[in-house]
Amino acid sequence: MAQFYRPGQGPQQRKREAKPKPATIAAADVVGLDHFGRGVVRSAQGVKFVAGALPGEVIDYVESSKYEAELLAVQQSSPERQQPACEFYRQCGGCDLQHLNVAAQQQHKQQVVTELLHKFAGIDVTAQASLWQPTLSGSPWNYRRRARLAAHYDKSKRQLTLGFRARKSKTIVPISECATLALALNSLLAPLRACLAELKLVPFLGHVELLETTAEPLVVLRLTRSLAAADRARLVAFSEHHQVRIAWQDEQQVHLLDTGPLPQYATWQAKLQFNPGDFLQTHRDLAEAMVAQALQWLEPESGDTILELFAGSGHFTIPFARSGAQVTAIEGVPSMVRQLQHNAHLHGVAVTAACSNLAQPWAQSAAATLLQGPFNKVLLDPARAGAAQAVQELVRMQPAQILYISCAPDTLARDAATLVQGGYHLKQAQLVDMFPQTHHIEVMTLFERE
Repeated sequence: MAQFYRPGQGPQQRKREAKPKPATIAAADVVGLDHFGRGVVRSAQGVKFVAGALPGEVIDYVESSKYEAELLAVQQSSPERQQPACEFYRQCGGCDLQHLNVAAQQQHKQQVVTELLHKFAGIDVTAQASLWQPTLSGSPWNYRRRARLAAHYDKSKRQLTLGFRARKSKTIVPISECATLALALNSLLAPLRACLAELKLVPFLGHVELLETTAEPLVVLRLTRSLAAADRARLVAFSEHHQVRIAWQDEQQVHLLDTGPLPQYATWQAKLQFNPGDFLQTHRDLAEAMVAQALQWLEPESGDTILELFAGSGHFTIPFARSGAQVTAIEGVPSMVRQLQHNAHLHGVAVTAACSNLAQPWAQSAAATLLQGPFNKVLLDPARAGAAQAVQELVRMQPAQILYISCAPDTLARDAATLVQGGYHLKQAQLVDMFPQTHHIEVMTLFERE
């Protein structure tokens, strides 16, 4: 068969126009870390971000994109470099800072928050040394009380792969243990994979979530079809043998395999029930320590009217209500509002709780009447998107104190700018090392009215 080419597109031209081979650079100096924990290299070719490289090092790298490069070798290493503890670290996408010692990780994260607050909110934290409180930290290993595992079943090989996604990839890295996962959950990985591989439902398995509770570990299976009787029997046997509770999630809700009470997690001096699928803070120790710090900063007492936004199932709410303060809790997920109300009832405290989309103007909210206040203290703990609408409403309300807890310092800095423009100043800041071995950052900030 004849093959036709457009002018200038013959085989020789195609060969000449092939993409050039990525450039390999030797003996490059690493001058810093970016906000994602990647080494920064500046050269005549521009800035490159190199995962795995540390400031002060001399490295060899190969360009992988316009701004990113792959580390090939470390010619001169940083004194802050350490040997990663996890055998899967180079492939797994769960951690990205195991090669940096924990003290340096914390210093870097605090510097990131400092830079972003100065850049976007004009807050010069370095000029006010007393603003930064000592980092709130716990165990840097085996601290995770929840994890979501990706699952893939190869029908031709009849093989189940269970693990974490590789870096910047949909590829699943099968793991036998995780250095950051709670020991009780680690011990389940191998037997759970073996059990699931034998079930008829395995081709319909989406992901698997593991949770450490105050009693038995909990396994949640995401399924795209109903649970058959034979599979149910095998899961019951697994549950009894390994002393673990099992739930499955379909398109509508999560179902516990047994008929026992809801699982519990610990907050400050209390245990709260939760539904599988509800949000839980990752680090078991720091989840409680954060509540203790919030109580210390806001000093809730009888006579205080406290507004809590993004309240979840009551992690901060119940301890604050037990202080005697009048707490109004707003959450965007209806099931978590119901669970918060139930937890308040179990602990014998009065809490006003309502469901509302806090990203919309509060005058349009179903909880508009409750949100009118007045409130003298506010606590908010939003997701990564931050709380742009909420802080605008708070500036209008002018409570005396606002405790903003953030897992995304960029959106915190954006919202802090709104608070500063509205007459607030930053009084306290504290890094919470909620995610050791990763670049992810948690921070508590206390704002007070001028």
